This record gives sequence, structure tokens and C-alpha cells, in this order.
Amino acid sequence: MKKFILLILLSIALFPVFANGNADSLLQVLDKAIAQRTQFSDKKEQHLKELKQAFHHSGNLPDKFRYADKLFDAYKHYNLDSAIAAARTKLSLAQQLQDRQLVFQSQMNIAEIMGKMGIYKETFDSMAKIDKSKLGKDQWGYYYHLYHSIYTLLFNNALLDDEKKQYNALISHYKDSLLQVYDAQSIAYKLTYNDKLLEKGDYRQALLALQQIGRQPDEDSAQKASIAYRFAKTYEKLGDAAEQKRFLTLAALTDIRRAAKSYVALRELAVLLYKEGQVDRAYSYIRCAMEDASFARARFRMLEISEALPIIVASYDKKMEEEKNNLFNYLILISILSVILLASSILIYQQLKRISATKKLVKSKNDELMEINVTLRDLNAKLSESDHVKETYIGYVFNLCSSYINKLESYRVNLHKKLRAGQVQEALAATGDTNLVSNEVRDFFQNFDAVFLSIYPRFIPDFNRLLKPEEQIQPKADDCLTPELRVFALMRMGIPDSSRIANFLHYSPQTVYNYKRKIMNKLEVGKGEFKLKMEQIGR
Repeated sequence: MKKFILLILLSIALFPVFANGNADSLLQVLDKAIAQRTQFSDKKEQHLKELKQAFHHSGNLPDKFRYADKLFDAYKHYNLDSAIAAARTKLSLAQQLQDRQLVFQSQMNIAEIMGKMGIYKETFDSMAKIDKSKLGKDQWGYYYHLYHSIYTLLFNNALLDDEKKQYNALISHYKDSLLQVYDAQSIAYKLTYNDKLLEKGDYRQALLALQQIGRQPDEDSAQKASIAYRFAKTYEKLGDAAEQKRFLTLAALTDIRRAAKSYVALRELAVLLYKEGQVDRAYSYIRCAMEDASFARARFRMLEISEALPIIVASYDKKMEEEKNNLFNYLILISILSVILLASSILIYQQLKRISATKKLVKSKNDELMEINVTLRDLNAKLSESDHVKETYIGYVFNLCSSYINKLESYRVNLHKKLRAGQVQEALAATGDTNLVSNEVRDFFQNFDAVFLSIYPRFIPDFNRLLKPEEQIQPKADDCLTPELRVFALMRMGIPDSSRIANFLHYSPQTVYNYKRKIMNKLEVGKGEFKLKMEQIGR
């Protein structure tokens, strides 16, 4: 077991390209390559076009033969009809060159393509024309390889057990012949040796034979695809389906990238994936293989594919039918859900309309409440202001009354003394003096101004902002008001009546009216705005 694990590790080391990626990720790469195969075919066609041009422009027979040989190699996995045409051109040129070895090579080329086309009688007839005793040493490998390939095709196509046994014996015989003529260090020898070991059932040794190939062939070469395919067949015998699938994928990927149309790996991969239940991918691969085989005119490959195609297509159709039925069921379910969703949407819409109407009503009530709150706030502010004014002026009135009582008492005592002393003239002079009233009025105004400005300290500048700049009133002192300002101070305190203002200030009603009219003519703002702004002074 340890030796077997060591062999697998050696395989990974010797084939780094094969070791990259698991089967599932490689399948995705293969899917992409199949989708791009038109591009690979276009590149192939361009290469073939260049070879044809070189062939037609060749000036001598050896060069023509060399380009015809390249055309044959380019066509033999791409289009068998064109390949056999190239082989016959080679034969004609070889005969003109009178080169027996080139004639044999061309005849074997024709036989190779006939075998791939399934024309077995003509293949044997073509091979029979070759005098094998005159073959060159380097041609024996090709000669035996052709017989080995033809009998392998016949074995795969045989129906009777006796036929299979007979062909199998011939296949084994030609394997031995190939091992005798191949260089033991060549890749062809190791591939054949691997095949021989598989035939004997020595699968682990067969894997070792592949691992000893060494340096990996050029990218996307036919030999690389052949090695990957041999690995797949070896792992199939070992029962390792995962590695078999991985190497079949690598072989198929190489075939697609080199624009090969006659291949086997993709067909076998499709069958393997079908057995795993990957019907969609299997159908895609088997259809691709059939299209390419049809393009290449590879009749035997088409026959091989046709054996698996109906089964895969039937399973694919069955799956499509099941998916169609499921889709129909889903459609019915979606329709039912859509009806439910529509009904729910209608109900939700109706609920939203009710909620919207309720929100509008609530908003309307909220707006009314906000207006009421604003009104209440204004009223509270006015009440608070009124209470403050009342408190201030009640204190002022009490102080004023107490002062007047004290003054009256002092005045009474002074008169009483004068009268008792017989100073009648002095008493008459004291009562006849008008300065007493004037002084009291002046003191009253000073007290009123001081109290008012303590309540509304910014009354003067705020009031002036309502007047034109050139008409603004500037009192003589900061703690006193002018007669006009005193009139509007009482109005700010809530005494709009001119007669009450006149009595309070000891003015005539006409004087108060004149003061009001004078101020109205000096206004910077309208009368309505003036009234509102007057009420807001001091707030």
C-alpha cells in the first residue's frame, strides 16, 4: 500500500499540469473551453490555410511533400476526408519522387484514415500493398501500430465472443511487436507497456509505467491528450473513479483546445458523468462529441457515440420534462401566492388609507393643540408680565402713598404750628405756592420712569427701532422718559385709553392725542405691525 501511495505522489511530481485542480473545477474549465471551441477551430483553420498556401507556393517536389505531410498531420484528428486527400497527395508526390520509403509512409497514412473511417476491408487492402520486407527500420513502429489500431477498432465493434477473442489475441500480438521495435526510453514504448500491463491485470505496475514517462509533452499536444487518457484508463482499472474523471477531463480539455474533432475522452467522460447523475453536463458533452465527430467524418466515433447518445438524451429529455412539470407546478403555486399577495396588498392598502386618514386627523388635532399651546404660552407670558408689572407697581404705589401721607402729615403739622402761632400770612403763603404740586409731579414722573425702565430696560432702543432713523427719540438721561415715550410706556403697560393716560400723566386728552399722532408720523413700520411689535417689547 505504501508503495502505491509513493507511486501516486511520484505521478503528481512528474505531471504538475495534471495535478492542478480537482475534477469539479476542471469540469468548469472544460465547460468554458467547449463554449469557446469556435475560437479554437478558427485558429486551426488559419493554420491549415497557411499550410495550404505554403504547399501551393512550394517550388519543388520535396517541399511539396513536406507541406503535404504537415497537412496530413493537421487534418488527421480534425477532418478525415481532408486527411485522406492529403495522404493521397503525399502518395502521388512520393511516387513522382520515386522514394519507396515515402510511398510506404503515404500508403500507411491512407490506411490509418480508412481505419478511423471504419472502412476496414479497404484498410487491409491498402496495408497488403506494402512490402513489409522493404520497410525502413523507423517505419516498423508505425506499421505495427496501424494493425494494433485496426484490430482494436474491430474488437470494439465485434458482437460475438469468438470474434472478440480472436481480435484480442491479435491486439496482444501487435503490442508485443511494438514493444520489440520501440525505443525503451520513448514515450510510445511506455504507453504501449502500460497497455500491456493493463492487459495482464497488473494495474499498479501499469500506473508506474506511465509515471516514468518523465517530462510533460508540449501544451495541448496530441501526445499529452493520449497520456492523460491512458492515466484515466489505468485509474479506471484501479477503481479510482475520481482520478479517472479528472484525467478524462484533462484529456478532453486538451482535445478541445487543440481543435481535435475525432476523439474518445469526451464521450467516455459524458458516460461517466451520466452514471454519476450529472445529466445536464453529460448531455452537453455527448452532443459536443457527436457534432465534432460528424464534422470530422469519423464514422466509427459517431457509431460509438450513438450507442450512448439515446440513453443520455432520453434521460436529459426526462429530466427536462420533470423540470417542465415542476416549473408548471411552481407556476401554479406562484399564481396562487400572487392572488394571495394581491388580496393582502388590497387589504394592506385599505388599512394604510385608514391609517393615513387617522394620521391626518391626528395631525390636524396636533396642529390645533399646538396653536392652543402657542396661544396659552402667549397668554401665560402676558399674565406673567402682567403679574410682574402689578407686583412692581403695587409696591411703587404703596411707597408713593406712604410718602404722600408722610408729606401731608408734615404739611399739616407745619400749618397747624403757623396757625397756632398766629402766623396766618405765612400759612396763606404756603398754601398759595404752586411749586409744591409741580415738584410732586416731577418726582412722580421720575419714580414712574425709574420703575418702568427697571421692568423694560430695553424699551427705549426697541421703541426707536420702530421709528425712522432720523426721527428716533433720545432722552436727556438714561433713567428717564420723554413725554411721548411716557405716553407709549403706559400703552405698553396695557392702558390704551387716551383719557386715562391724560389723567395719569396730568396731561390734557388733546396733548396725549397730539403725542400719539406725532409718533405715528415718525414710524418706520406700518401701524398694524407697530402695535404688534409694541406688545413684544421686553419679552
